[in-house]
Amino acid sequence: MTAEPAGAVLCPVDFTSLSRSSLALAIEMCRRTGARLVLEHNLDSRPPSYLSVGWMWSEEREAKERDKSDLAAERMKKLFEEIPSEIEYEAKITRGPVEKSLLYLAANLPAQLMVMGTHGPSNAKHRSVTERIILQAPCPVLTTGESYDPRSRFGLAAGPAAEELAIVVPYDFSERSRACWRFATALAERMPHRIDLLHAVRPRVSVQGEPEGLFEVDEARARLAALVPEWLRERTTVHAVPGEPAEVILRHVRDAGTLFVLMAAHGKSPFKRFLFGTTTLEVLHGSDCPVWFVPPAVCQNAP
Repeated sequence: MTAEPAGAVLCPVDFTSLSRSSLALAIEMCRRTGARLVLEHNLDSRPPSYLSVGWMWSEEREAKERDKSDLAAERMKKLFEEIPSEIEYEAKITRGPVEKSLLYLAANLPAQLMVMGTHGPSNAKHRSVTERIILQAPCPVLTTGESYDPRSRFGLAAGPAAEELAIVVPYDFSERSRACWRFATALAERMPHRIDLLHAVRPRVSVQGEPEGLFEVDEARARLAALVPEWLRERTTVHAVPGEPAEVILRHVRDAGTLFVLMAAHGKSPFKRFLFGTTTLEVLHGSDCPVWFVPPAVCQNAP
């Protein structure tokens, strides 16, 4: 399973402050891996459902579409000024449903990594594109939240330099997490950061009513240590911590110097209320640092 984004890093932009943060992160990923940068902006040209087919071909509509395209091109040129000269880049303007356009582009570049921001969880008034992309993407997806400041992670502001920060890899001993760990070890060959391999030991109570966590913590720590290849042991610290997974992960991210979280995306049936497992959803929207998701399709193709 390759973790090398040596081909293309795809970064969708909507010209908000959030997309500028995700662009800064995408630039750093290209700088560290040698990938080329592909910016994408979507012009969703679908008409409102109540309008006739004739409207789609009206002169007024065509003029508005040209105006949108010209404005997008102008804004793209301004973003180009933020890209360092040593990074190869290109821009793609797409049309149609945002989700389908991104997935198609990611598959056909092909993208080795997608970097995108999230404006918050889905609710009655807002459908999170990021949530849907993570579960369907053909490549890993690195996400950022509204509060993320790339300067705090990459030595451009006060705080530890990026080289001193750790990649946090949650692990639950499932097939998904095993595939994600193989991905993490491959990525470690290109990004020489510390790795925190983290397992949350769910609290359980014995028949006598006493907690059974101590033995399970020691056992989990030993099992985690056995996963680390010899060449990576000096850079890896294993952690087995009692608690619910999302709480353990988010607390560790807050307390430790973290570059990003690297975890498998857990998808449920689309007929259920949430497409995500609870842990995936809580970490996506609760993390103070970027989260690098390995989608189900990538996990399934792991050797």
